[in-house]
Amino acid sequence: MLDEWVSDIGSMSDAELKGLIGELAGGEQEISYNRRILHGKIDLLRAELVNRLRERHASGVEAISDADVEKLTELMTAGWDADALATGNGVTNSKKGDSQMDSFPDLGSLNDVELKELIRTLTDEEREISYKRRILHGKIDILRAELVNRMRTQREEGEATITGEDIEQLTEILAGRAAKGPVESENE
Repeated sequence: MLDEWVSDIGSMSDAELKGLIGELAGGEQEISYNRRILHGKIDLLRAELVNRLRERHASGVEAISDADVEKLTELMTAGWDADALATGNGVTNSKKGDSQMDSFPDLGSLNDVELKELIRTLTDEEREISYKRRILHGKIDILRAELVNRMRTQREEGEATITGEDIEQLTEILAGRAAKGPVESENE
């Protein structure tokens, strides 16, 4: 179900559309940051698990049990469960700027079962965050398409598609002094 903002796109000014795009892009950056942190954690946990298995194999201990194979099969097939993916709420407790590695456990204190469960939990969280990120990308694409259509219509009607304000904003960006929102002219 699409948010109500979709029905209001036609009544938004170009500046409002650009502002909303910027707002959503900022949210996407935070989600992407959190997603990268999760990928790093998952990679570290999987590397720890692989190292443990290698140590067991080198010492002659059975490295992979039937239960491990069953659990791996379950984890691999869970990634294809469309219903589970669609019902994810995409909520994460982490915020950009927080020390997200503070919550990372001492790997030596975890047994194999706890390590595997933590990998599964973080993988589920990453899946939810990725879903939320895809939704944001879709919203941004819709808004950008609306702006492109408006510019195309303006050009076909002989109107200027690039304004002095656009040039001023580009100059600010290139000079490294970009404002968060649209540049306001001094005449306003």
